[in-house]
Amino acid sequence: PALTLPTPTPSRPGPAMVQIENSILARPQAGLQQGDLVYEYLAEGGITRMTVIYFKPSGSQRIEPVRSARPVTIKLWHAYHGVVLFSGANQHVLDAIAQQQIPALTEGSDGGIYFSRDPSRRAPHNLYTDGDRLRQGLSKHAPQITYQLPKPGVPAASPAPAVANRIVFDQTNAHRVTYTYSASDGAYVYGTETGPLVDADSGQPIKPVNVVLVQVSHHDAGFTDVLGAPAVDFDLQGTGPADLFTQGHRYPAKWDLSNPELPLRILGADGKPMPLPAGLTWIHLVDPGTPITVS
Repeated sequence: PALTLPTPTPSRPGPAMVQIENSILARPQAGLQQGDLVYEYLAEGGITRMTVIYFKPSGSQRIEPVRSARPVTIKLWHAYHGVVLFSGANQHVLDAIAQQQIPALTEGSDGGIYFSRDPSRRAPHNLYTDGDRLRQGLSKHAPQITYQLPKPGVPAASPAPAVANRIVFDQTNAHRVTYTYSASDGAYVYGTETGPLVDADSGQPIKPVNVVLVQVSHHDAGFTDVLGAPAVDFDLQGTGPADLFTQGHRYPAKWDLSNPELPLRILGADGKPMPLPAGLTWIHLVDPGTPITVS
């Protein structure tokens, strides 16, 4: 038989990876629903931060408020190889970004073309960008990527997955998350300790199609943030337990970052990557053993 060579994977620019704040003062945020993938994790003092990943950003929709990079931002960059957009960072994080030659854009980059300040918000919760500016930044600074993400689909269910119309867990001691499944949207409405997480521009609740809880321990990074709070880093390497919620069901899973230079994979009971329905996927990094109430 003739030798079949593997089809070469076309290279394309890596994604925009935007640091977004999730403190009460940061809400309502804008531009989250337009993301492809969100990682949400403890930043400090019970407050979470997000790294929002846009593979093909476009449009004038504001994305805000942009805040600082964290140690885990660097691990996520190695997995996705994009351009990190952030407001600043602790010197340890800035040094690591420089030493590892991570493409990064801040307020002053390229003459300040990627960010503006929102006059209706108070600093530091008022730095924003938009899809068109992200695209501009990617065209100039993004590394080329060749990795493939799993094709959209529905996870195989054997045995039948448990019903999950409502999911409640404490991501931190200050941030309670409640997801309520909306069958008409095929997505979960994201609720917080202060009510629904809504988009500042549309007024609509944020509705991820897929919600993933990744159990991963964190530790003191060994330095403090600008306010003196201990910085946090995550043991995001290897594998660990996960739960996938999609289409009103719960699927036990495993997360896999055995190769730190490729995107995190969600594996099913058969050990193969699970296909996820197309749409926004929200990944919460939670402490191992975090209680989850599902009904």
